[in-house]
Amino acid sequence: VNMLSLIEVKCPHCGAQGQIMLPPLGAIIVGPCPECHNMVVIFAGKVLPLDNDIMHGEDADAKRSHLLKVLGAFLEDRVTRLVGEAESPNTPKPKEEPEFQPSPGQEEAEMPAVDPFGNASTAPISSAEVDSFVNVDLEMLDDKEYFRMVFG
Repeated sequence: VNMLSLIEVKCPHCGAQGQIMLPPLGAIIVGPCPECHNMVVIFAGKVLPLDNDIMHGEDADAKRSHLLKVLGAFLEDRVTRLVGEAESPNTPKPKEEPEFQPSPGQEEAEMPAVDPFGNASTAPISSAEVDSFVNVDLEMLDDKEYFRMVFG
């Protein structure tokens, strides 16, 4: 039996839930929710809402700026939780970047611990799993029933 690494995701716009294959470490996935078609970004196992007007617009600089703002707020929140705020009482808090707040009901996706140096005993996927995917699953992705079984 082949095990695929899946994560639970929840649309921050409409609350639709599903599973996706665990993206590669550091991947940024941008696309529409399959239910409500609002734009989201998936990063580090977290689904974050995007502004549809900006993301469907023609202005590449506006898209880049919006993505940086959303991801920057998310990373700032994560780093703050990791190391705490080391501000002096006289240091004003920047007001340009809003603090990341998860949407109501949006849970934190559990991400597996990953050894960034590729330790085989803690790797998120083994060589055998890669071989199985390449030799079995990849060939079957065009099979509608198999695809539905894996991706719902």
